Amino acid sequence: MSILISVVVCTHNRADLLPYALQTLGEQSLASNEYEVIVVDNNSTDDTREVVEKFAHNVPNLRYCLETKTGLSHARNRGWNEARGEYVAYTDDDCKLPRPWLSVAKEIIEQKAPAVLGGPYFAFYDSPKPHWFKDSYRSRGFGDEARFLKQNEGLAGNNIFFRRALLEKFGGFAADLGMNGKQIAYGEETELQTRMLNAMPELVIFYDPRLYVYHLVRAERMKTGWLVREFFAKGRYVYLTAHGNDSPAWGRIQLFLRGIKVLMEFSIDVSLGVLKRNRRQYRYFQNYYYEYTSKFVRGFGRLYAQYECLNRQQNS
Repeated sequence: MSILISVVVCTHNRADLLPYALQTLGEQSLASNEYEVIVVDNNSTDDTREVVEKFAHNVPNLRYCLETKTGLSHARNRGWNEARGEYVAYTDDDCKLPRPWLSVAKEIIEQKAPAVLGGPYFAFYDSPKPHWFKDSYRSRGFGDEARFLKQNEGLAGNNIFFRRALLEKFGGFAADLGMNGKQIAYGEETELQTRMLNAMPELVIFYDPRLYVYHLVRAERMKTGWLVREFFAKGRYVYLTAHGNDSPAWGRIQLFLRGIKVLMEFSIDVSLGVLKRNRRQYRYFQNYYYEYTSKFVRGFGRLYAQYECLNRQQNS
């Protein structure tokens, strides 16, 4: 029987987390001859290779490959180029996959034959979480009903399956988006889905709540410093995925003045959040920051992306 699904796990210096994914991929209910697992080591300097080798007898058709170009998109592209399956599934090295995960995917593929499919992800922890932190901050889905997604909806990169032929047709993920070493960046899977839909409006993206995974929320990602960097990066990728390298509407001076305005709004809002927030809605200040004030940080990210585009165009 030919391989139906190639599961790609990209990793960079996270040998301590990789067993979460590999252990659960070795426990899947899908027949072992119907899937393979490809670990793409994105130029790690830790013992990632040794960890993969330890799981060689537990994970069906496990393969290791080294991608020396640092960047998640490079690693993901290496993954689908190595894949032998009809579909390529992407999950993160710190995800736990329920035992029926691949069996559910096979059922959807046989019944719906979608171009892209996926499901929700839910938070899990390996350390105590702060009293203010909500599971919903690190969980995402589109409800409890299986359905085709709308034009403005997209699946998350830690739980997504692509028909391999489509990845080849569109050239995979944009190399200038996504995580790069320690640099926080996002958007490569969103940009790819958008690019596919723009070229093929009839393309089907299917969501099924049964196709869920658990995603680790590490302690450092619940700290204010990380959250500031994350919201900034998300604002940046929202602009880049929507506009690419198009000329910004504003010049340098206008961007600077807009930045001053956003900074003032941010400062005022932080003060209001401490003193006058609705404490029924936002019990802790951190909730107010996460759910409301963060929009200003994302605004800074969007402005910075425009500044980057302007610089590239003026220097070209």
